[in-house]
Amino acid sequence: MATSIKATESAGRIRSLDFLRGIAILGILFINSENFAYPNPWSPWKYGYEGAIDYSTRFWVYFLTQGKFYTMFALLFGVGFYIFLERLEKKQLGLRAMDIYARRLLWLFVIGVIHAYFIWDGDVLYHYALCGFLLFPFRSFKTTSLLIIVGFLCVLQLGGSYEQTQKVNKWQRDYRAAINIPVAERTGADLKKISFWESRTRQKEPDTTRVEAKKETYLTGVMETYDHASVHKGLVYYQSLLFPSLIVMILGIVLYRSGIFHDYHHWKHYWAISLAVLGIGLIINYVRYYHWTYEYFEPVTDVWKGWLFTFPKEILGVGYVLTLNGLYQKFLVSSRLDMISKVGRAALSNYIFQNILLGLLFYGYGLGKYNQFSRVELLGVVVIIWFIQIGLSWLWMSRFEQGPLEWVWRKLTYRSFNEARDKK
Repeated sequence: MATSIKATESAGRIRSLDFLRGIAILGILFINSENFAYPNPWSPWKYGYEGAIDYSTRFWVYFLTQGKFYTMFALLFGVGFYIFLERLEKKQLGLRAMDIYARRLLWLFVIGVIHAYFIWDGDVLYHYALCGFLLFPFRSFKTTSLLIIVGFLCVLQLGGSYEQTQKVNKWQRDYRAAINIPVAERTGADLKKISFWESRTRQKEPDTTRVEAKKETYLTGVMETYDHASVHKGLVYYQSLLFPSLIVMILGIVLYRSGIFHDYHHWKHYWAISLAVLGIGLIINYVRYYHWTYEYFEPVTDVWKGWLFTFPKEILGVGYVLTLNGLYQKFLVSSRLDMISKVGRAALSNYIFQNILLGLLFYGYGLGKYNQFSRVELLGVVVIIWFIQIGLSWLWMSRFEQGPLEWVWRKLTYRSFNEARDKK
């Protein structure tokens, strides 16, 4: 007789993980909102800088949030991947466990592509889905082996940073050689090298230019996205994020195996380790983002500094996970912050819903507020969306066991297996 395949009920959820997912989803909004609001959100001098306070705001936002909540989300994806397979194995489903896992990732990929082409082309879900397939062989590796793999991937990233630093040094040498040539003897190539380096090292004047709203109609927005999106071109992951994503996802598996998400006391020196990682992360990120905000016109030419800037967001993101996990278990598990856990239980729905709200606010087919907010004012938008998402999540999760998209995702994953059982 065929075994009925059912999804894991919410009673088996680990509460600290839901809380951490909620924090990650809400925190991601800091940077994602900039991608909707400005033509060039990464620039430390263009768009959104109405006054000195906007520069300070940008520094603090990037210092404390840029990439950190993405790291948290990726690490928790790794944890969720491992838990999902662990529970399937306990059901003794054999090869069907791999089928279910592959189907789950396939539908996540599809949801991510739909999101990328019809809502926001900055989607990371299809990237995560591909990482999930790459993670599968690691599920049975010993923890020591996983740490060796993480170390190897880190070395590859450090190698990339070294190459980039050497490239910048070459540009600087080429400039110095060209600038020492008498003006009358300079070739076109010499002039190009001089112009390139001087442009790169020149402090820019603030640019507060107002631009027309992006995506005037929804249809033109979809067409613009198609022109710039990459999945239909075969680029199904973000090249620059692949190794960092795998590093933190594998670290998620290692941390879960250690038992700290059930009870942080599994680590004898949990708080010392957590605060050390958090402190180191804060120091490195302060140096990194101070340079990016106020010294962006000074290229990184020192190899050691380049290496220091390789993993700032990953280190601080892990520090956030460890610190917030401990704080939740020690102080917050019975508090009203359970509302944030409800956001985390509907993480997929909330991630896509917040981007729908941002599109309706900033794009031309909505309110058309594109490039109309200063960096300080954008923080108010973030807080308003927080209240909306926390309130709606609380209302929804008071009546249902999972978010709406989570329900769809689960149905798509399990449906064909149970249909096959019913036909026997």
